[in-house]
Amino acid sequence: MNLSWMSFLPLEQLMLQGGPIMWVIFLVAIICLYLVIQRWLTWTLEGPYHPPAARSRVEALQAHAVQLHSQNRLEKGLPLLKGLVMITPLLGLVGTVSGMMLVFDGLSLGSSADPRLLATGIARAILPTFASMALVVLGLFFVHLWQRKMRRLLQQN
Repeated sequence: MNLSWMSFLPLEQLMLQGGPIMWVIFLVAIICLYLVIQRWLTWTLEGPYHPPAARSRVEALQAHAVQLHSQNRLEKGLPLLKGLVMITPLLGLVGTVSGMMLVFDGLSLGSSADPRLLATGIARAILPTFASMALVVLGLFFVHLWQRKMRRLLQQN
């Protein structure tokens, strides 16, 4: 399999068509992918914690502290993924606004509306919006999956 730069040419063209904000959305997608893969690979290492029956108040507090520690381990990376999923639609909106600004700028400079310029500007506006919405849908799926599995593991205690 030849993984030369030419194999990434369609991705580069898509990024150029969407404008500079597409690179930011791509970076957010890479970070989200890293978090999901990292969590997926380490999830099986963190099983449910079953505290022993507490005989005294000190033992009950120690068991509760260990349970909170295991909950913190299970939630590792979740706030970052939630934050990235929350800002992604805003990044798409920035791409939409910048693309529409190009469309209106082209309309104001030219005496007649050139369909190619309009299509380029509209594509520049739509691509970041589509990319951000696709990333949000996938991100929300994994956040929900992660929270549900974490809740199930903690309720087994």
